Amino acid sequence: MAGFAVESQSADSGVRGSLPGEDSYVARVIVDVMLKPEIHDPQGEAVLSASHRLGFGNVTRVRQGKRFELEIGGPADGPALAAIEELSRELLANPVIEEFSLHVTE
Repeated sequence: MAGFAVESQSADSGVRGSLPGEDSYVARVIVDVMLKPEIHDPQGEAVLSASHRLGFGNVTRVRQGKRFELEIGGPADGPALAAIEELSRELLANPVIEEFSLHVTE
C-alpha cells in the first residue's frame, strides 16, 4: 500500500498502570504526514530560503509535514494499527497529495 509504513520503535509499545492501582494499557502511535515527493512545497521552499539567509547554507532541501500523536487503549497490535491506518487515510492525510507513516512508541 503506497504511502503507508509501520515502524515499531519498542517491543513494549505502551504504558501500564501510570496511577496507583491502575492496570490499563495505553499505546502511543505517531502518524507522520508528508507531501508526496512530486507535490510542490512552497512552505518548505520558504524555510530553505530563510535558512540560507540566516547562514545555514548547508541545508539543501526542506519538506514541510504534520505529526499526530495518538494514544489508544490497549496494545498497538494488528487490528488497532489497521484502525489507525484507516483514520489516517480518511481524516489526517489527503491521499491525493500526502503520504503517511505510523510509528509505535513507548
